Amino acid sequence: MAVLRFTIACLCLIFLGGVLFILPGTAAMADPIVIEHERGTVTLDQPAKRVAVTNWAFAETLIALGLDPVAIADPADYRDWVAKPELPDDFIDLGQRGSPNMEALRKAKPDLILISQELEMAYENLSTVAPVMMLSVYDDGNVAFDAATDMLRKVARAIGREDAGAAYLRKVDAQLGEYGNRVRDILGPDGALTVASFYSEANIAVFGAPSLYGSVLVRMNVPLAYQGDVSKWGFARGGLEILAPLAKSTLVYTNPIPDVIHKKVWSSPIWKVMDFVRNNRVYGLPVVWAYGGVPSGLRFAKLLTESLESGPVR
Repeated sequence: MAVLRFTIACLCLIFLGGVLFILPGTAAMADPIVIEHERGTVTLDQPAKRVAVTNWAFAETLIALGLDPVAIADPADYRDWVAKPELPDDFIDLGQRGSPNMEALRKAKPDLILISQELEMAYENLSTVAPVMMLSVYDDGNVAFDAATDMLRKVARAIGREDAGAAYLRKVDAQLGEYGNRVRDILGPDGALTVASFYSEANIAVFGAPSLYGSVLVRMNVPLAYQGDVSKWGFARGGLEILAPLAKSTLVYTNPIPDVIHKKVWSSPIWKVMDFVRNNRVYGLPVVWAYGGVPSGLRFAKLLTESLESGPVR
């Protein structure tokens, strides 16, 4: 009996010792993830696996990192305006980006919700569903691509994919360098780009250095012609006269442009006398989102390069 009691005591000591040995490692594994954002900090007990997104920059960023969002706002318009990367087959539609459907959000059962400052007034209400992280790429003083890069890093940390995020950004840097070389070869040593969107003959957006397009061109080491004041979204607005001081540059415009607007602009006498029109330096881009994250920035660089290499519009 004494031998049995001794054996049991020894086994207990061995078990307790094993537990004490394991506990430090277990505690390290269970350290919470704490991330600073625009409303303070968000704390996650473990990497988020079910993430709801309220704008397209977050959607494309998550997909680029290899995690499909469980809930997405305005998915139909995403397909028209962002296009790539493609959305997953299975997710919950949150409705409008400016007012996501709370019932649909609860149904998605997210463990993290991503918002930008446009939804700050809903922060407390959204926080009743899951932890909320607020990160804004587009704000006064922000350089869009730099802010998008910072956002990607924080999202990667929140979902436990920091290594994947770092590898993706290294790939992006390498590709932007390659695209920059190709674009400069076409523009020549004194060439510069103007990037514009046509909403009507009297409403044209010209993108500046803080915009996604402008800040990507900086990363590509490609000169941007417009250096004036811009809105928090990175563009200035005006009629065709806003393009006149930039006519010596090469013009790249974004699509889609409604046919009626295209006809009015292209038939305008002011348009026809501009140097980039008379000398065939006007190029059109396929659909690319001007207010996205790093994936949209990379898509812009790729499509810009391919469009310039394919030749001007006629």
